[in-house]
Amino acid sequence: MMNETPNSSEIKPFNAPLVVRRLAAAEGYLEIGLPTYALSELNRVQEAGPFEPIVQLFRGEALQAQEKFADAIAPLNRAAELFPAPFNQRALVALSNCYRHEGQDKLADEAIAAAIPSDASPGTTVNAHIAPIFLIKSPNQFRSQRGEN
Repeated sequence: MMNETPNSSEIKPFNAPLVVRRLAAAEGYLEIGLPTYALSELNRVQEAGPFEPIVQLFRGEALQAQEKFADAIAPLNRAAELFPAPFNQRALVALSNCYRHEGQDKLADEAIAAAIPSDASPGTTVNAHIAPIFLIKSPNQFRSQRGEN
């Protein structure tokens, strides 16, 4: 019986700090309008574990920023499925936008309708606030909070 040794093409085990660093970098690239760099960071995440919804959301947003609307639909749809409501609104609004750009108005309307809470009054529109998911503080910010100089 031969001993099998892992090769570099095998998926590495989940490493939460590394995944968070990659996601923070990807989000930063998205914020400054560099979706290609964001995708590069996301492609380096081999096992996202509980961060899979965020990986899918950022992948879809990066593809949408590149105007690859058809390619963005699958990851945005997956993110909308993985995030519980109402936390999936960001993915649903982006998904609606992609469907609309692809000429699929009925699906766009369904996605935006899904983003509206079920207890909302008739005529409610979605006002999704897009806030950063990762807030990375510099070491100086930590020192100032602790009273250090």
